[in-house]
Amino acid sequence: MSVERTNKACKYYPCHNKLEDCTFCYCPYYVCNNKKRGKYISNTEGKKIWDCSDCSWIHKKSVVNKIFNEVRKLTDEKFNS
Repeated sequence: MSVERTNKACKYYPCHNKLEDCTFCYCPYYVCNNKKRGKYISNTEGKKIWDCSDCSWIHKKSVVNKIFNEVRKLTDEKFNS
């Protein structure tokens, strides 16, 4: 099953380059600590925060579809066993 959702009415749209899918507006893997996807920076108060604003991985249709398929499998296993 394919999932495709893009909220073009969102005041932040587009929030990333090459945005394909807004299903996960906020990444469920934040903070992933994957240095290819982000880095720690200091905020205005000097506190370290994870910055993944250049990452669009969670907004790829193929990634969203894989996550939903895995959730469906887990749900089917739990409720159909």
